[in-house]
Amino acid sequence: MRSITQAVSEKYSDDDEDTSGSGFILFVPRSSPRKRLPSTLILDHCEIDSVGDEQSLSSMCHEVNELDLAHNQISKWTEINKLISCLPKLSFLNLSYNALGSVNVNAPESSYPSLKKLVLNRVGIQWSDLVPYLILIPNLEELHLSFNQIEISVEQEDNGKTISEVFPKITTLHFDGNRVENRDHLLWLSLKFPSLTSLVLCDCPLWTLRWNSPAARKAQGTSMSGSSFPSSSGSADSSSMASCSGDGKTSPCCVPFLDHDCSDHAKENFDESSMFPHLRSISLNNSMFDCWEEIGQLRIWPSLAELRMQSCPLFRKLTEHERRELTIARLPNLRRLNGGGDISAKEREEAERNFLRRFHDCEVKPARYHELLEIHGHVAPFAEVKLAPPKVANVWVRFGEQRWNEKSLSLYMTMKELREKFSFTVGLPASKLRLWHIDIHPMLMRFPAKRLYSYNLKDGDEILIDEKLC
Repeated sequence: MRSITQAVSEKYSDDDEDTSGSGFILFVPRSSPRKRLPSTLILDHCEIDSVGDEQSLSSMCHEVNELDLAHNQISKWTEINKLISCLPKLSFLNLSYNALGSVNVNAPESSYPSLKKLVLNRVGIQWSDLVPYLILIPNLEELHLSFNQIEISVEQEDNGKTISEVFPKITTLHFDGNRVENRDHLLWLSLKFPSLTSLVLCDCPLWTLRWNSPAARKAQGTSMSGSSFPSSSGSADSSSMASCSGDGKTSPCCVPFLDHDCSDHAKENFDESSMFPHLRSISLNNSMFDCWEEIGQLRIWPSLAELRMQSCPLFRKLTEHERRELTIARLPNLRRLNGGGDISAKEREEAERNFLRRFHDCEVKPARYHELLEIHGHVAPFAEVKLAPPKVANVWVRFGEQRWNEKSLSLYMTMKELREKFSFTVGLPASKLRLWHIDIHPMLMRFPAKRLYSYNLKDGDEILIDEKLC
């Protein structure tokens, strides 16, 4: 194990190299290039467990702005307090994969106004223990708390059992792999971070944007497993309870929103559009959505323009093109989907018109269908065109003075096989026969392995048989 001071000295030291025996002396300026460390220090995987000599660290790293300490052995929050105190200009700090945990968390004694980005992925801390730190970082703009198994306890929050501070300056939050499941949890995030413009919720068990209580799923008789929602209560009939079939088609309302099933602590007359008022980008990869009506809820957030969403149960039966097309058609506010360039006006129009075609013959149509119908009018389904070649054809065959009709001649037969077939009819060896396809002009059928459909043979055409002279 080593201290940060030792690691900095070892990695960024400016010891003179041994020049004995070189035969000459090199004169260098009095001020060494390494007298000042770079503003960004990378000290990941260095087996660091402590700060070390604080005075030396403060002297060496006084101008450091960014520090990466991921994958080390720091386990005491007191060491973090010492570290930040020694670096007055620190704006970015990465402590991911250090076993800090939530035990003996000591709040710092002074604030850290310079720190703007803090990364605490997989450090094992819980929200209530982190709050005292965040309070003393008044200018924090970006926070990473992924894979800490943080559980949002809305009941305790409402009963005043937890600290309810708000962090209005944080605009980017990475909250992957934590227990975000339903609308209550999203509302909690929205209230804690009202200025969010970017939110990452990958690998979260998020299954609903409409329901605000785990009791809602229990009331519908299913566990949170990404499965469908069979009816188990008398609150709605079986037809209205049908869930998405997985092909982009839905029932009138997948898991209908019933106010009496909502949690008791839901805010009365809650305005859905007030949730995440500034959010422009959200990532929901590997979520648990299995209903298209949930995806449609994203249009309520007023500023949302960019979505990343892949690998959820709803998409299992769809091709990549169908997923993209259906998502674009359902979300008129979306400007970018799964990275790449902006959604063009042409792509959006095609997606919306194909959405109308998809639901044209369905008895039950989603609400979005009627909205698009007003925009584009009636859109007829595509005509069914069979591009595969026909399997058989009725053709005429002529040999000398003989002429007969070959009905249901297989077009998957090769020219060689056809020649052998006719050899029995005309009484000549197959090797002595030549076949001509008569359409507009005669064409010699030269290739024995070529199938008849590739000669463009069709009903009513004629095949001429003649005998080779040599």
